[in-house]
Amino acid sequence: MAVEKANAVQMTTTKELKRVDKQLAELNNRFDRLLSLHVEGTITTEQFKQQNERIAQQQQDLANKKAELILALEARQDLNEQLQAFRKEVERFTNLDIDDEQVMKQVLQRLIHKIEVFEGGKIKIHYNLSNPFPSN
Repeated sequence: MAVEKANAVQMTTTKELKRVDKQLAELNNRFDRLLSLHVEGTITTEQFKQQNERIAQQQQDLANKKAELILALEARQDLNEQLQAFRKEVERFTNLDIDDEQVMKQVLQRLIHKIEVFEGGKIKIHYNLSNPFPSN
């Protein structure tokens, strides 16, 4: 479920990044048309400056949004790597044949950060997504 949710968020973020890139390209085209109008004398220097400032501000806003989206995608990639490592540890755990109850408790404590129990019997498990078994 966590992987599916992470993939859905990543797909949405990727779509948003593409949309921002498209808007940046449109703003570049608007600037080119504006410059042509100014060179042709269709608009005054003052009109050119005002429109250019608006375009520059919009470009800056979109560049900031793009940087945020890229950081979000990188964070999602880190999360995916952590989930993969966690999945491997869970698979290793399920393949263990542990008879000692104390050892079993220690292993589970490393895999699970906390467990919340709600009214009605609903349970929420917070897993330890960092590497629960440090390499020796």
